[in-house]
Amino acid sequence: MTRRSQPPVFTSVTAGQLLRGENRVSLDLGLSENELEITDKGVLLPNCEFISYRDLRKISEKEDAVFFVKNREVFQVAIHHHGFLKLLPTERAPTLEINGVRMHRTVGTTPDADSRLKLELLEIDGGCVLDTCTGLGYTALNAVSLGGDHVVSVEIREAVLRIAELNPWSSGIFDDTRISLVLGNSADLVKGFPNDFFDYVIHDPPLFSHAGYLYASAFYQELFRLMCPKGRLFHYTGEPGSRRGLNLPRGVMKRLRESGFIKLEWEKKALGIVCSKPR
Repeated sequence: MTRRSQPPVFTSVTAGQLLRGENRVSLDLGLSENELEITDKGVLLPNCEFISYRDLRKISEKEDAVFFVKNREVFQVAIHHHGFLKLLPTERAPTLEINGVRMHRTVGTTPDADSRLKLELLEIDGGCVLDTCTGLGYTALNAVSLGGDHVVSVEIREAVLRIAELNPWSSGIFDDTRISLVLGNSADLVKGFPNDFFDYVIHDPPLFSHAGYLYASAFYQELFRLMCPKGRLFHYTGEPGSRRGLNLPRGVMKRLRESGFIKLEWEKKALGIVCSKPR
């Protein structure tokens, strides 16, 4: 899909800086800085855009939201579509929040750093990578950054990609020719991929309670089939229910092993499982 032009985006931090009279701020969530012209009514932005002090004051009061300016109007980066999806700022790359649940780890890390940690465990050296759940695209971007020749990235919800279009940290997934975005359900799409096609798979699914079929033996068997011999898989599980004595990783490892995967290791720091397909 083709990305629309990126409008200026604001957080409460950016708004606060401008209200204090600072004229050099970031309009892309910290990736770069712009020197802006401050007037008596508001601030002039690139591409003939403008934001008023009234709108800046409203933004400054919402620490848990990201806003963009289009045709001199202010909108939150959020969508109501089978739930409430919004972009949530962090110290670095923002996360996606769906119905109050964050789609990335943000405690003690940032979404971009956490994604890179998971990919580093695969030790990518060229080849083709399958990213089963695009989200904001950090996995796909890190996969090519760490050496992947090509990434096929699958996202089930078009609304998520619309949020990504407005996230400056996601721009590469629309611009980088090494990344192919596919809209659909991974559980269905994997059945159409040829045998022995992917050198690496990064599987970072939603919570088990939201998408149990992405933790099922049938899905793992398809991943095994489409991976090349010696191919490596990282499967994020987290530790949901651990305080209640539940052990999701143990069940996942059992099903992966039964599906044919070997060398299964639990990576505590990344909260996931690394394994391989035999030669």
